[in-house]
Amino acid sequence: MKSDLIIRLIESHCSGNEDLFRNALNNLADDEDKKGNLALAQSIRRAYSPDKQREISFSLSSPMSELTFSPQNVVPLPKDKDSALELLEILQPKVNLDDVSLPSRTIELLRQIIAEQKKVDELLSKGIVPTNRIIFCGPPGCGKTLTANALSCEIGIPVAYVKLDGLVSSYLGQTGSNIRKIFDFVKNRRIMLFLDEFDAIAKKRDDAHELGELKRVVTTLLQNMDTMPANVFLAAATNHHHLLDPAIWRRFNTTILLDNPDIEQRESIIKRFMQNTLPEYSIDIKTIVILTETMSGAQICNYLQALARYIIMYEKRKLSPRMMF
Repeated sequence: MKSDLIIRLIESHCSGNEDLFRNALNNLADDEDKKGNLALAQSIRRAYSPDKQREISFSLSSPMSELTFSPQNVVPLPKDKDSALELLEILQPKVNLDDVSLPSRTIELLRQIIAEQKKVDELLSKGIVPTNRIIFCGPPGCGKTLTANALSCEIGIPVAYVKLDGLVSSYLGQTGSNIRKIFDFVKNRRIMLFLDEFDAIAKKRDDAHELGELKRVVTTLLQNMDTMPANVFLAAATNHHHLLDPAIWRRFNTTILLDNPDIEQRESIIKRFMQNTLPEYSIDIKTIVILTETMSGAQICNYLQALARYIIMYEKRKLSPRMMF
């Protein structure tokens, strides 16, 4: 076997890009074909089966339902020294922007970011760094994590999803060390580093109620963000942007504010669910749009799941408005 084909196979696997890995594996099998090693080539192709990938299912209301966990046994993930918990998961997003109901201006902004990332080499050759650091702000359930997943999918890169239960340690100095491990892990990869619940590690340092340890954590975070290479796309999400340290904001290129869905977004969410889940049932969508006026996107999904269960269990082909409460 040619060494460059083996190296390319390993690199594509480490990148988390399934398409690159499949192409590298086929190139390796083709090379064996040319040498006359037909049995070996056939064994290589037979050994590859994406169905073996371990998938974890979540409810519709969870943004994690649009992700697939990648096999991680070849590339060891960074771990917390004391708890031995992994600090992140490598995930493959399965949702795109067309699957997310967002305001048109937000969609335009995200499309611009995607276009920049598609031409990253061209921009960097001119000394221009494309937008690669964004922070999503908004109330719980408004779609911050789901939008980050869709953005990653559109760009064509995996997500390094940071797990706060492993990152934040009760031991002095360990949280800062964990942050360094995470940034060291992603710095040579084409990947999105996603920091959910960002306020947990980026709070204001002038808060008199916080210990000196948290202030050191914020300083470590800022230092690692400053040295993060352009190949890493950093995305963060927070429900409490007012708690963030002022120095954090200038480290991001773009801030995206999300809110509970408006009437058009709610109608889009409901129509998509009905078409995909209950196409054969007669349901007054306009009534549901009104009933969900104060709900977040996640709450709407939970409501639709409960409504679907009721319809299917009791075989209600047509619903009156009273049945929807």
